[in-house]
Amino acid sequence: MESDVVVVGMGYTGLPMAVAAARRGLRVVGVDSSAARVAEIVAGEPGCGRTTVAEVELAALLSGPLCVRTGDIPHAPVYVLCVPSRDLAVAVDSISPLLRAGDLVIVQSTCPPGMIEDFVVSRISGSVDGEVHIVHSPVRINPGPDHTTSALRTVAGLTPDALGKGLRFLRQLGEEVIPVSSVRVAELTKVFENTFRLVNISLVNELAALCGVSGIDVMEVLAAARTKPYGFLAHTPGPGAGGDCVPVCAEFFAAAARRHGAPARTVEAAIEVNDAVPRSILRRIPVRGRRVVIAGVTYKPGVADVRRSAAVRLLEEIRTETEVSYHDPFVPWLRLSDGTELRSTPPSPDVADLVLVVTRHSGMNVAGFAAPVIDCSSGVPSTVEVSDV
Repeated sequence: MESDVVVVGMGYTGLPMAVAAARRGLRVVGVDSSAARVAEIVAGEPGCGRTTVAEVELAALLSGPLCVRTGDIPHAPVYVLCVPSRDLAVAVDSISPLLRAGDLVIVQSTCPPGMIEDFVVSRISGSVDGEVHIVHSPVRINPGPDHTTSALRTVAGLTPDALGKGLRFLRQLGEEVIPVSSVRVAELTKVFENTFRLVNISLVNELAALCGVSGIDVMEVLAAARTKPYGFLAHTPGPGAGGDCVPVCAEFFAAAARRHGAPARTVEAAIEVNDAVPRSILRRIPVRGRRVVIAGVTYKPGVADVRRSAAVRLLEEIRTETEVSYHDPFVPWLRLSDGTELRSTPPSPDVADLVLVVTRHSGMNVAGFAAPVIDCSSGVPSTVEVSDV
């Protein structure tokens, strides 16, 4: 298949980009290094859209302008790289031999400041005789059951020509874009946005802990604070921020600050607070000698993503003390950090002495466990009636 666009990475941001381009009638090849990921997309398995793409539309496009595969990458005038920053070197190296003068390379990956100029450019510049137009445009995406895709996004090019080509292509796909002056500005903007979230999530978790020991309803405090018409942005307490973006960006921010000799004490403290929440939950719950089920192991409700999940970290902490399993309709199996694989436990009596609800998926059934339920989804454990979950 001749292609107009190649999208490398068929995850939460890459698949929506491939669909957006195919929707405009462009011939798109989506490539992923995981044969299993490609197979589930091609087969149309439930959940293959990863909550960012409507699977009915995906199936229709796969019978037309969209091809998803693993292995060889074809030449195209446009390449969009949608992989985690840790995999960016492999993605860049995979397309470098194919590049021709005038091609457009859009890096969507969230990158630490300086990565595009110091790393990506050097790997591409020696591979082609002529200018390759390199653009950085990290997405703002909120995976969830409403298929929420990207909002207004920044775009920066290494040259004015690159910026112009990048803007034209993204606008052709219906993207709302705003140009910024340099790729470093685009990199740091995305990093700061998500660092801002982590700092505020850590702050509201400290508020929840204070309210817990003070006998005050944290949600009432937050509701009252929301009435202030300026200078306040509500965040909700939880078991700790996860995913492959928010906590990672905060670490990028702190590392960049250390590298340049600029203090980032607030960010480093927020990272420490966030990392400590699962252990703090465990300190409040007597689990030793009890069979524990963790209900909900993804990093947020309504998604299948367990990357950097606080619920998984809590599960691994509990596993050092007692027998633990999990129940999650979005995650049929789970691989732990030591390589152990677990399967989701169906709700049934006599398999648990205690159920800890960590990620509250809508409609998740825990009543069948017939065991006491503790809600940990706010970061502060509280006993609840099964009917309330």
